[in-house]
Amino acid sequence: MVLPEVIEKRFQRIEREYAARDRLAHHGLRYRQKILLYGFPGCGKTLGAERLAWNTGLPLLKVRFDAMVSSFLGETASNLRLVFEEASKNPCLLFLDECDSIAKSREDHQEVGEIKRVVNTFLQILDEYEPTSGLIVAATNLTKSLDTALWRRFDDLIEVPKPGEKELEFILKETLSAMEVGSINWPVLIAQMRDFSAAQAVRVAQDAAKRAILEREELVIHEHLEEAIKEIKVA
Repeated sequence: MVLPEVIEKRFQRIEREYAARDRLAHHGLRYRQKILLYGFPGCGKTLGAERLAWNTGLPLLKVRFDAMVSSFLGETASNLRLVFEEASKNPCLLFLDECDSIAKSREDHQEVGEIKRVVNTFLQILDEYEPTSGLIVAATNLTKSLDTALWRRFDDLIEVPKPGEKELEFILKETLSAMEVGSINWPVLIAQMRDFSAAQAVRVAQDAAKRAILEREELVIHEHLEEAIKEIKVA
């Protein structure tokens, strides 16, 4: 992951606490077990969960609640409990992707009563669930629609931001590392990519590499990258 230093240190702290969980427990302290990642789409929340699973050695159990709610609206609460019961059997990183699907504000009068009951169940499960040697990581793009009580259920709240100029340049160069790159005016390109997500930056580099290969040059030039940027802006 390509993150600002302050955010990178927060991810590292979670990993270090997990590695030292037994020593922390010896002193009556608990490692950070419940993490909420939030931010714009394409900025790396899913990658953040995968990174934590990899660096802690935990198997990743991914749950998409949007599909669960739309398919089993009347049974969502019971399905929620089944998911957490399954996760509690063995140490794992339980990744709750798009958790806003089941954690919408109970003050939203447009939501049906069933959704409000699901939110209550979800909050209760989070209170009760104490993973002995695992992690819960939830992710959302829609922070404004989350129930306010949800935020208090997590040990750490981390905003995964859009990449800055330094991060954008690193992502482009890293993605193009297997290609031959010609003379590139990086400051001009980065200025054109203002507010791009990490996923969009990767796509710019990949599209430019494809153009170079298809044109049989196999040399990525400034124009290839500019064309890719323009296409993403139009889309």
